[in-house]
Amino acid sequence: MDPELVSDLGRRFRQLMAEKRQNQGQMPPDNTHTSSPPPAASQTQAPQSDALYREVVRLSYVPQRFQRQGLLDTALDTLDLGKIYAWADEFAAEDAQLGHQDCVIKGLLKYFKTEFFTWVNEPKCSKCGGETQMQGVQRPSEEERSKSAGRTEVYRCKVDASHIERFPRYDDPGTLLEWRKGRCGEWANCFTLCCLALGSRARWVWNAEDHVWTEVYSETLKRWVHCDSCEQAFDQPQIYAVGWGKKMSYCLAFSSEGAQDVTRRYVRKSEQSLPRTRGSEESLRRAIRDINDRCRAPADRAKLAEEDEAEERELSAYQAEPTQTVPGEERPRESGSTAWKEARGEMGK
Repeated sequence: MDPELVSDLGRRFRQLMAEKRQNQGQMPPDNTHTSSPPPAASQTQAPQSDALYREVVRLSYVPQRFQRQGLLDTALDTLDLGKIYAWADEFAAEDAQLGHQDCVIKGLLKYFKTEFFTWVNEPKCSKCGGETQMQGVQRPSEEERSKSAGRTEVYRCKVDASHIERFPRYDDPGTLLEWRKGRCGEWANCFTLCCLALGSRARWVWNAEDHVWTEVYSETLKRWVHCDSCEQAFDQPQIYAVGWGKKMSYCLAFSSEGAQDVTRRYVRKSEQSLPRTRGSEESLRRAIRDINDRCRAPADRAKLAEEDEAEERELSAYQAEPTQTVPGEERPRESGSTAWKEARGEMGK
């Protein structure tokens, strides 16, 4: 695509998105600190023993990382919109049932997986380019902490044992726009930001068995669609239980619009599930209710409540009638080393 055309497309798109966000009035200041979420007022009403309630409320603040106006603009400046939209056109020609924005997200998935982000099992030695071996985990340095690292993995070069390689695990999507490497946590954080920057409604999905991914709302399909940037997976929610052989207990989705328990989208048979022992189901429902009350503007509540009801019908239907897998859901996990996948129970059947 012509570079001048791409530049003009990006400029007009950024202006359009800025106007849209301003009209919605939902962008916090650009200097919002996101390394640790503020306490929810309703948390003080929860019993100290109600760990599940507190955990869910804490997770509900993660989407604040994605909502800064300047950060969304930076994401648009960083992405190659020409490639994304060219791939979107190809996907649109292949599947007439998807809307244009659905195909844009599919284009983003391909770009993110093949060009933008890099999966790291063990970092290469920055001195010789050789392999390294993990030595342990340390507290991040002051510089690493300033960029949102929660911990830093330490590796030793297999060729030069005197050389130590540090691999900070960053959370902030702004840092990740530059860092562009990591594992599922880094991938999901940065990809969710990019979905929002491109104009989609997106949710960050947390799984209790140590995985995270994204859901994007399809205005054409009128439902939330599973997206996993690590696997370039679009609308393949059974990939974990069927393809990876992963058993799960909780899958919870969070956005600036609230929270939802979406476990039934991903766990559809009893043999795919793990016990939900972190707390009572009433505690989980209460946490989600309180989060939605906090996040949702009065003008949006009726519309979002209708979406909640439609989603509940969708999730209930998965339990009532077994569903067939779609192409791609039976494939094994691509990302991660064999040893890492074995340790996580994600090697498939």
